[in-house]
Amino acid sequence: MGIGMFIFLFVTAVSIDSFGIGCVLGLKKVGLTFKGVLLISSVSGGMFLLSSYLGHILTSIVSPEDAERVGALALIGIGIYFLWQFFKKEKGDEEGQEPWLNPTKVLNDPVAADVDRSGGIHGKEVWLLGAALSLDTIGAGISGALIGIPTLFTAVMITAATFFMLSCGILSGSKLSNKAESLSILPGVLLIVIGLIKLS
Repeated sequence: MGIGMFIFLFVTAVSIDSFGIGCVLGLKKVGLTFKGVLLISSVSGGMFLLSSYLGHILTSIVSPEDAERVGALALIGIGIYFLWQFFKKEKGDEEGQEPWLNPTKVLNDPVAADVDRSGGIHGKEVWLLGAALSLDTIGAGISGALIGIPTLFTAVMITAATFFMLSCGILSGSKLSNKAESLSILPGVLLIVIGLIKLS
Protein backbone atom coordinates (compact mmCIF):
# COMPACT_ATOMS: atom_id res chain seq x y z
CA MET A 1 0.00 0.00 0.00
CA GLY A 2 1.34 3.43 -0.97
CA ILE A 3 2.17 5.94 1.75
CA GLY A 4 -0.43 8.38 0.39
CA MET A 5 -3.29 5.88 0.73
CA PHE A 6 -1.98 4.79 4.12
CA ILE A 7 -2.01 8.38 5.43
CA PHE A 8 -5.49 8.89 3.93
CA LEU A 9 -6.85 5.88 5.85
CA PHE A 10 -5.09 7.02 9.02
CA VAL A 11 -6.43 10.58 8.81
CA THR A 12 -9.93 9.30 8.01
CA ALA A 13 -9.84 6.98 11.01
CA VAL A 14 -9.12 9.78 13.48
CA SER A 15 -11.39 12.44 11.97
CA ILE A 16 -14.50 10.72 10.62
CA ASP A 17 -16.26 10.69 13.99
CA SER A 18 -16.35 14.50 13.70
CA PHE A 19 -18.90 14.12 10.91
CA GLY A 20 -21.31 12.09 13.02
CA ILE A 21 -20.94 14.47 15.95
CA GLY A 22 -21.56 17.46 13.68
CA CYS A 23 -24.71 15.82 12.34
CA VAL A 24 -26.10 15.27 15.82
CA LEU A 25 -25.39 18.89 16.76
CA GLY A 26 -27.12 20.03 13.58
CA LEU A 27 -30.17 17.88 14.24
CA LYS A 28 -30.49 19.06 17.84
CA LYS A 29 -30.01 22.69 16.72
CA VAL A 30 -27.02 23.09 19.03
CA GLY A 31 -24.98 25.99 17.69
CA LEU A 32 -21.24 25.95 17.07
CA THR A 33 -19.51 28.96 15.54
CA PHE A 34 -16.90 28.95 12.77
CA LYS A 35 -14.26 29.89 15.37
CA GLY A 36 -15.41 27.00 17.53
CA VAL A 37 -15.05 24.52 14.66
CA LEU A 38 -11.61 25.94 13.87
CA LEU A 39 -10.51 25.67 17.50
CA ILE A 40 -11.73 22.09 17.82
CA SER A 41 -9.92 21.13 14.61
CA SER A 42 -6.73 22.80 15.83
CA VAL A 43 -6.94 20.95 19.16
CA SER A 44 -7.18 17.62 17.33
CA GLY A 45 -4.21 18.42 15.10
CA GLY A 46 -2.22 19.86 17.98
CA MET A 47 -2.79 16.86 20.23
CA PHE A 48 -1.71 14.55 17.41
CA LEU A 49 1.45 16.62 16.94
CA LEU A 50 2.32 16.62 20.65
CA SER A 51 1.66 12.92 21.12
CA SER A 52 3.68 12.15 17.97
CA TYR A 53 6.73 13.76 19.52
CA LEU A 54 6.31 11.45 22.51
CA GLY A 55 6.21 8.58 20.03
CA HIS A 56 9.43 9.81 18.44
CA ILE A 57 11.09 9.79 21.85
CA LEU A 58 10.07 6.15 22.22
CA THR A 59 11.61 5.32 18.83
CA SER A 60 14.98 6.36 20.22
CA ILE A 61 14.63 3.73 22.93
CA VAL A 62 13.50 0.73 20.89
CA SER A 63 14.65 -0.62 17.54
CA PRO A 64 12.78 0.48 14.36
CA GLU A 65 11.38 -3.02 13.88
CA ASP A 66 10.12 -3.25 17.45
CA ALA A 67 8.79 0.32 17.31
CA GLU A 68 6.70 -0.45 14.22
CA ARG A 69 5.37 -3.63 15.79
CA VAL A 70 4.48 -1.87 19.05
CA GLY A 71 2.86 0.98 17.11
CA ALA A 72 0.77 -1.44 15.05
CA LEU A 73 -0.36 -3.33 18.16
CA ALA A 74 -1.20 -0.03 19.85
CA LEU A 75 -3.37 1.01 16.89
CA ILE A 76 -5.21 -2.31 17.08
CA GLY A 77 -5.69 -1.77 20.82
CA ILE A 78 -7.04 1.75 20.28
CA GLY A 79 -9.36 0.43 17.58
CA ILE A 80 -10.71 -2.27 19.90
CA TYR A 81 -11.22 0.36 22.62
CA PHE A 82 -13.27 2.56 20.30
CA LEU A 83 -15.36 -0.40 19.18
CA TRP A 84 -15.97 -1.18 22.84
CA GLN A 85 -17.01 2.45 23.41
CA PHE A 86 -19.40 2.23 20.46
CA PHE A 87 -21.18 -0.86 21.75
CA LYS A 88 -21.10 0.48 25.29
CA LYS A 89 -22.95 3.54 23.99
CA GLU A 90 -25.58 1.28 22.46
CA LYS A 91 -26.31 -0.07 25.94
CA GLY A 92 -26.42 3.43 27.46
CA ASP A 93 -23.88 2.62 30.17
CA GLU A 94 -22.73 6.23 30.58
CA GLU A 95 -26.08 7.77 31.41
CA GLY A 96 -25.81 10.54 33.99
CA GLN A 97 -22.02 10.80 34.04
CA GLU A 98 -20.49 14.27 34.24
CA PRO A 99 -19.02 15.25 30.82
CA TRP A 100 -16.23 17.36 32.37
CA LEU A 101 -14.99 14.26 34.20
CA ASN A 102 -15.63 11.87 31.33
CA PRO A 103 -15.09 13.44 27.87
CA THR A 104 -15.91 10.12 26.19
CA LYS A 105 -19.53 10.80 27.17
CA VAL A 106 -19.44 13.68 24.68
CA LEU A 107 -18.40 11.29 21.91
CA ASN A 108 -21.43 9.14 22.70
CA ASP A 109 -23.78 12.09 23.28
CA PRO A 110 -22.41 15.27 21.58
CA VAL A 111 -25.24 17.41 22.99
CA ALA A 112 -23.71 16.81 26.44
CA ALA A 113 -21.01 19.33 25.43
CA ASP A 114 -23.69 22.01 25.81
CA VAL A 115 -23.30 21.77 29.58
CA ASP A 116 -25.33 24.89 30.42
CA ARG A 117 -28.13 23.90 27.97
CA SER A 118 -27.94 27.29 26.27
CA GLY A 119 -28.55 25.84 22.81
CA GLY A 120 -24.98 26.54 21.75
CA ILE A 121 -21.45 25.37 22.51
CA HIS A 122 -19.41 28.32 23.77
CA GLY A 123 -16.29 29.12 25.80
CA LYS A 124 -15.04 26.20 27.87
CA GLU A 125 -17.61 23.92 26.22
CA VAL A 126 -15.71 24.24 22.93
CA TRP A 127 -12.59 22.96 24.69
CA LEU A 128 -14.64 20.09 26.15
CA LEU A 129 -15.81 19.02 22.69
CA GLY A 130 -12.29 19.50 21.32
CA ALA A 131 -10.86 17.32 24.10
CA ALA A 132 -13.41 14.59 23.36
CA LEU A 133 -12.65 14.60 19.64
CA SER A 134 -8.90 14.55 20.25
CA LEU A 135 -8.96 11.47 22.50
CA ASP A 136 -8.28 9.13 19.61
CA THR A 137 -5.60 11.41 18.14
CA ILE A 138 -3.48 11.13 21.31
CA GLY A 139 -3.03 7.38 21.07
CA ALA A 140 -2.93 7.54 17.27
CA GLY A 141 -0.16 10.16 17.41
CA ILE A 142 2.10 7.97 19.53
CA SER A 143 1.34 4.90 17.44
CA GLY A 144 1.70 6.82 14.17
CA ALA A 145 5.17 7.98 15.12
CA LEU A 146 6.18 4.43 15.98
CA ILE A 147 5.08 3.11 12.59
CA GLY A 148 6.74 5.97 10.70
CA ILE A 149 3.87 8.22 9.62
CA PRO A 150 5.12 11.77 8.76
CA THR A 151 4.21 13.86 11.79
CA LEU A 152 3.75 17.46 10.65
CA PHE A 153 2.01 16.67 7.36
CA THR A 154 -0.38 14.24 9.05
CA ALA A 155 -1.16 16.77 11.83
CA VAL A 156 -2.08 19.38 9.21
CA MET A 157 -4.22 16.83 7.36
CA ILE A 158 -6.01 15.83 10.59
CA THR A 159 -6.73 19.48 11.36
CA ALA A 160 -8.13 20.08 7.87
CA ALA A 161 -10.09 16.81 7.81
CA THR A 162 -11.62 17.43 11.24
CA PHE A 163 -12.64 20.94 10.19
CA PHE A 164 -14.18 19.61 6.97
CA MET A 165 -15.95 16.65 8.60
CA LEU A 166 -17.34 18.65 11.51
CA SER A 167 -18.52 21.50 9.27
CA CYS A 168 -20.17 19.13 6.79
CA GLY A 169 -21.81 17.23 9.62
CA ILE A 170 -23.33 20.39 11.11
CA LEU A 171 -24.59 21.53 7.71
CA SER A 172 -26.02 18.10 6.92
CA GLY A 173 -27.87 18.09 10.23
CA SER A 174 -31.26 16.41 10.21
CA LYS A 175 -30.85 14.87 6.73
CA LEU A 176 -28.03 12.52 7.65
CA SER A 177 -27.67 12.51 11.43
CA ASN A 178 -29.57 9.31 12.17
CA LYS A 179 -27.48 7.39 9.64
CA ALA A 180 -24.26 9.21 10.50
CA GLU A 181 -24.24 8.02 14.11
CA SER A 182 -23.36 4.58 12.76
CA LEU A 183 -20.11 6.12 11.45
CA SER A 184 -18.86 6.01 15.04
CA ILE A 185 -17.90 2.39 14.45
CA LEU A 186 -15.57 3.26 11.54
CA PRO A 187 -12.63 4.81 13.45
CA GLY A 188 -12.14 1.63 15.47
CA VAL A 189 -12.43 -0.60 12.40
CA LEU A 190 -10.00 1.51 10.36
CA LEU A 191 -7.40 1.67 13.14
CA ILE A 192 -7.53 -2.11 13.52
CA VAL A 193 -7.13 -2.53 9.74
CA ILE A 194 -4.17 -0.14 9.67
CA GLY A 195 -2.53 -1.97 12.59
CA LEU A 196 -3.00 -5.34 10.87
CA ILE A 197 -1.53 -3.98 7.63
CA LYS A 198 1.58 -2.79 9.44
CA LEU A 199 1.94 -6.13 11.22
CA SER A 200 1.74 -8.13 7.98
